[in-house]
Amino acid sequence: KWILFDGPVDALWIENMNTVLDDNKKLCLVSGEIIVMSPQMTMMFEVEDLAVASPATVSRCGMVYMEPDALGIEPLLASWLARLPEVVKPHQQALSSLFNGVVPEALHLVRKKLRETVPTTNHGLVMSCFNLMDAMLKPYVGQEGLPAPLEVVAALPHDLPSLMLFAITWSLGASCDKAGRAVFNSFIKQKLSALTSEGKLQLTDGAAMPDTADVYDLCYDRQAHSWVPWMDTIQQFKCDPDKPFAQIIVPTVDTVRYTFLVDVLLAAGKHVLCVGETGTGKTLSLSAKLLDGMPAEVQPVFMTFSARTSANQTQDIIDSKMDKRRKGVYGPPAGKRCIIFVDDLNMPQRERYFAQPPLELLRQWFDHGGWYERKPPCAFKNIVDTQFVGAMGPPGGGRNPVSARLLRHFNFLSFAELSDESVERIFSTILGAFFRKYFVESIANVTQQLVSGTVELYNSIRTELLPTPSKSHYTFNLRDMSKVVQGIMRADAKTTTAPEQVLALWLHETSRVFEDRLTCREDHDWFRQHQVTLLQKHFGLAYNQVVSQERLIYGDYLVPGAEVKVYSQVQDMPGLVKLVESYLEDYNSTSTSPMKLVLFLDAIEHVSRICRIIRQPLGNALLLGVGGSGRQSLARLAAFMCDYEVVQIEIAKGYGNNEWREVSISS
Repeated sequence: KWILFDGPVDALWIENMNTVLDDNKKLCLVSGEIIVMSPQMTMMFEVEDLAVASPATVSRCGMVYMEPDALGIEPLLASWLARLPEVVKPHQQALSSLFNGVVPEALHLVRKKLRETVPTTNHGLVMSCFNLMDAMLKPYVGQEGLPAPLEVVAALPHDLPSLMLFAITWSLGASCDKAGRAVFNSFIKQKLSALTSEGKLQLTDGAAMPDTADVYDLCYDRQAHSWVPWMDTIQQFKCDPDKPFAQIIVPTVDTVRYTFLVDVLLAAGKHVLCVGETGTGKTLSLSAKLLDGMPAEVQPVFMTFSARTSANQTQDIIDSKMDKRRKGVYGPPAGKRCIIFVDDLNMPQRERYFAQPPLELLRQWFDHGGWYERKPPCAFKNIVDTQFVGAMGPPGGGRNPVSARLLRHFNFLSFAELSDESVERIFSTILGAFFRKYFVESIANVTQQLVSGTVELYNSIRTELLPTPSKSHYTFNLRDMSKVVQGIMRADAKTTTAPEQVLALWLHETSRVFEDRLTCREDHDWFRQHQVTLLQKHFGLAYNQVVSQERLIYGDYLVPGAEVKVYSQVQDMPGLVKLVESYLEDYNSTSTSPMKLVLFLDAIEHVSRICRIIRQPLGNALLLGVGGSGRQSLARLAAFMCDYEVVQIEIAKGYGNNEWREVSISS
């Protein structure tokens, strides 16, 4: 009888097994009790590595090292070809020739020349290719036991090579970054050209991707039996400017293709992992797909991991969503299929010996179909009709490396950074719809220049102002771009009638989003000079033609008690000082702890910045400064000016999770 330990080795508990691994096979407990194993019982460990195992443990076990490359990919291909649907089996030779002609060299390219967002294994990428191919072949198989229509079967010889090329592109070529995709695109085209010219591969006309387009920009249309651009697969998009900004999703080439791939894979019962930098739209795309774009029988469950997430919490959350089907078998309600979306998959903190218990629990489900109950008799629970979708960023900045033993179960989709064309399309669509609905034509006409200038400024900042140990917060992503556009959309249609007013607001919002993060005078001067350059380049105007005041300040607090707060530029600086002082007097007259502050323009500018942030939807502020610089006082004053209540958390020695939950619930 075998006892199998499947998981990472922990140097603490494995040392306690030394007496069991000896010839006498005795387990010595802390209580002094000794349990003797029978001669027939043998222990087996299945681990990824022995990085933290001691020589005492290693010497007691017989070692079998499974070389990753020893198996090769040929058995995977043979296994997949053997389980192909009957209607596809006559074409096994064509699929095998295309696979052997392209995939081995493509894997070598991925390993030697491309940079992956998250490390993968050769077997994992090949299985992703086969999973995607299985998903793409579903329409050719027929449904509910009925054969596929004859015209669909007749198109198989022409469609199969194209579908295989599509699957190779979005499996082997889907794990690399933006620069790597250009290299992979060139490789695929050169390889296909070489194979067909040498006579090693026979492709029908139109089966290969056209040479004029990037392989990542094309989708194989199974109805038209041809390659089409991704944007041709969707209907014309109309933007609703009245919709909450965070809920507006403008389709681009990137969002369309990722949504299509997620849809196809989930429909085929495959697990998907989306990987990419912060702000590339992973969570937004997957949430929108699961909430609005899935069949009625799909029941989505949303989870977000953090550094404090434990295996018990993960198990309890998933178990609470499951119903009992029969003894030992659990799942979503009858007739439903559960898709669990785990955001920030790699956030759980690593233990002393590098294990991540929540991820090991998920891997137990992937490998064995369930987990053990924690209450005696600790029966095994099989979880059925369940799929997992994950999203995570690359390791670093609080995110941890994830075991390849878990990652191999997922199909990878690397969310590369959006191209400038896609970014401009997103924000020009949103801003253009807003301007056309509420503003005069002269303002709507500057939409494209505003977006182009913002994109150029964003790219320059990311290139020039790189993070350093003393400027570790110099990290910028597409969320910063969206905050600029969101700020411009706070303009009031009644008072904003000239393009110069919109440009002043644009200068203000870019300064608030980007310049407020800068720490030294040199960086501030560089940013101001870049603003001046962009104004001249895109609009043909000088800075003093747009901004007449020494300080550029906007706020919606200029009329105390107004029902409709108008976000407008401050024209009277002495009047602004008196206004904020009157707010301070009102605060002191109603507060039990009045603040004695001397308000000068720099402090008032900080108050305006805080007001701007907390008045925005999903607006959160992190105030940095030395002790006594007024962060707490100005934050309280800004909250009072915005008619908000302040709940302050006092971090004491015994402060923990329970105290945090009490404050969150009470507020």
